[in-house]
Parts: sequence; C-alpha cells; structure tokens
Amino acid sequence: MWTDYTSESLIILDPDVKSKAELFEKMVNHVYNQDLVVDRKAFLRALLEREEKSNTELTPGVALPHARSDECEKLFLCILVLREGLDYGNPEMGPARLVFFFGTPQRDNRQYLQLLAKSSRLLKNPEFRQKLLEAQTARDVLDLLARHDQIEQESGESTIYSMQVVLHERKRLDDLLGALVELGITNALVIDGQSMARKMAYEMPVFAGLSYLSPGKSKETTMVVCTVRDRNLGLGLFNLLRENGIDLNRPNQGYIRLIRVDELIGNPEETLDL
Repeated sequence: MWTDYTSESLIILDPDVKSKAELFEKMVNHVYNQDLVVDRKAFLRALLEREEKSNTELTPGVALPHARSDECEKLFLCILVLREGLDYGNPEMGPARLVFFFGTPQRDNRQYLQLLAKSSRLLKNPEFRQKLLEAQTARDVLDLLARHDQIEQESGESTIYSMQVVLHERKRLDDLLGALVELGITNALVIDGQSMARKMAYEMPVFAGLSYLSPGKSKETTMVVCTVRDRNLGLGLFNLLRENGIDLNRPNQGYIRLIRVDELIGNPEETLDL
C-alpha cells in the first residue's frame, strides 16, 4: 500500500520550520514542486479550512493534516519527522514530532480513507513512533513502513457475505471502525445492545451480583454488520484488531461471524463525504 502513495522524495527529516503556519506552507510548496498539486494556493486554502474545523494532532506528538481537493493530481502521503517537536496549537497533545500529511482528489475517497485509517492505527503504536523518530534517512522510513505493510490479495470469489462483528467493549468501537475502513469497508451498520450475560447480570434479580459485574466491565455491547465479497476479510479484521489490543480469542471480547448471502437486493455501499 505505502509505495503507491509515498516515496523517498516525500519523506522529510527535521525540516527547518519554526511554526505551524510555516510548516503547512512548506509542505504544500514541496508537494507542488513534486507535481502532486496543480494550484498550491487553492490546496493550501483547503488544508487550512480542514484544520480550522478541528486540530489534526489527534495523538500526543502525532499530527495527520489532510485535505480532499481536486487540486491534487493523485492521492499522496508526505511524512515529516520533527525530532525537536513543533508547537501545533494543541496544548493538550504537546509538540508535534511526527506529521503524516495527506492530499487526495475527490475520486480516490476509499483509498484515502484506507490510508488514513492505516496510518492512524500504526501511529498509536509507541514502538512504531519511536522507530520513526530514530530513522536516519528517508529510506529507513520506507523500510519501516514496508515491514508493517500487509499483502492485499484479491480472493477472486463472487460470493456475498454478511460479516457480523460483536464487540463487548463499546469504548473500543473507534478501533473497530478504523480497522474496517483500513480494509476498505465503509458500508457497516452499527447496532447498540446488550449481550445475554450482561442482561442477566445487570437486570435479572435472580442473577444480580454475579462475578460478571467486576469493575471495568461494560454493560453495553455493539454489533457492526457489513457486506463483504471476500471471506478472508474476516481474518484480516481479526488480525488488525489483535494488533490494536483487541484479541477476540479471549473471553468477553467479542467475535466475528460470516454468513453467506444467497441474494442481495439494492446497493449496500455508502459514500462518505469528508
């Protein structure tokens, strides 16, 4: 995935910038000089407009500025490593040290979401962040990305499946949805509810006080239902969740179920307007 959207020329180590405004201007100038942007002023406006909606430093020390504009020739990822840190205007998160900067035309919406989700997941990993900060060359960064990449294989099958994901810790729903997006799935339906065990422990007097009610256990359960055409996506989702600390082999975590669909009427796909 990475080699399709970034390259050594798009990886910058310790750029000479003193402010967030200067960083944005230099990022845009750089991708413009790489022939990735048609109109740099228009693209910079789109980038700043997105940033005004909400600060894109979403994890301490990590920023993911991005803009969706037809001023882009194609989807790209520019990576900047600022070992000394830069004030990104978000005191709660501290100085930004890693910046993953995205640009995409309107037509590449799905690939854009996948790349954004994948980057966000990896950047939550402290070991991955530290290795990026220790990189000495752009080649080191590319090699690190390659080691964390997954080989995507088309199954070639035409069978339709309903994939149902039950998650017993609703606070991890963002991680689940991010993993689905990374796999290219955006047609999911999210259903809130309760599992049988939780229902009994919380609401049936005869079972009240069961050990199930230990501290930290959620009362709520979420089911996410989506339509897929590759049953291997179930295992792919399982592996992504496990990398993010959600091991569905453990009790009280949840499970994934795939059911073959004999007939699908209508179009399950949804367009996300970003």
